[in-house]
Amino acid sequence: MNSKMNSKKWIKVSIFTTFLGFSLLMLTNYVVDPFNIFHSKILKHDFQENERFVKIEYLEDNHNKFNGYMIGSSRIGTTPPKTVEQYIPNGKIYNLTMNGATMYDYLMHIRYMINRGYPIETIYLQLDVINMTYYGGLESDYLSKLHPYVEDKSLAPFYFDYLTGFFPFNIKNKIAQNFNYTFTTTYNLETGIWANPTKEKEISENCEEYVKNQKSFHAKNRRILKYLTKKEFIPDLKEIIHLCKTHHIKLYTFMMPHNQVLMDSFVVDDYLHYLKDISEVTDFYDFSGYNSVTTNNCNYYERSHYRPKIGELIAGRIFNNKNIKVPDDFGKLVTKKNIKEYLKIRKKEILKHDIN
Repeated sequence: MNSKMNSKKWIKVSIFTTFLGFSLLMLTNYVVDPFNIFHSKILKHDFQENERFVKIEYLEDNHNKFNGYMIGSSRIGTTPPKTVEQYIPNGKIYNLTMNGATMYDYLMHIRYMINRGYPIETIYLQLDVINMTYYGGLESDYLSKLHPYVEDKSLAPFYFDYLTGFFPFNIKNKIAQNFNYTFTTTYNLETGIWANPTKEKEISENCEEYVKNQKSFHAKNRRILKYLTKKEFIPDLKEIIHLCKTHHIKLYTFMMPHNQVLMDSFVVDDYLHYLKDISEVTDFYDFSGYNSVTTNNCNYYERSHYRPKIGELIAGRIFNNKNIKVPDDFGKLVTKKNIKEYLKIRKKEILKHDIN
């Protein structure tokens, strides 16, 4: 008899403990809100946020303010919309930069915005060399989950996932962020950009010292990153081009300028093959490789993200602004007709860089 009573008591205690733990987990996720999903704002400063969710949430109410989009990974996020707007009559551009975005993200968002009836006249599309190495996102990556509307899914399961997930790293860092505020990156939801005024100031005042102390500039890389996404990347790019033509959207496509240290990671022939495949689908401006911009570390916050002034040079080249001094070796228009000769020149540049 006592054994049965003890067993029942143990079950009740276990159920209560599980319920209490589960409730505490959900309360913590809501209060801390590590990805800015619930907008609880009990902790003011965000450590990280799910841009894909937050921005679509914002655009659902504000898409009529815009008629064009800058689309790309976090690397395009330092470029203010006015940098592109000045070249487009009546242009009202939103920077839809997304952390770690791939061609999958670009297509899904463009497809959604068109189907939803967003007014779109212009798309300024940034491609990354690193897009050739991975495609799509992981189901476990809560920082990069698409807004349910983009996937034609319900909001309820999405919110439930973020309430019941286990995020010790994100929670710890957001709490630390708010009690010892040292994070220098700022986000502007109304324009879509992110900025780092602290690093801008440090670079402007003493670039040599900044570069010396930025560890990512001193990494010793091997060329191991291969072209693995052709089966997904090229069909998605083709669909984006088709959507833009069908809906009379002007598409500007360019390959972004990775810093030289990151460029040192790519297998040369794979990188050149990647450029060739893109040229067979569309003309594009190529700012990648080794040139006077990418080999100057003062143009970057670290090996991955370029500064706003580089965004100005990119737009200046694409829109042929004679008032901006764009280096001669920065940005070439690549087409199906000139790709063969272009790749020969680019390969010589890379070999010369590797020897030096």
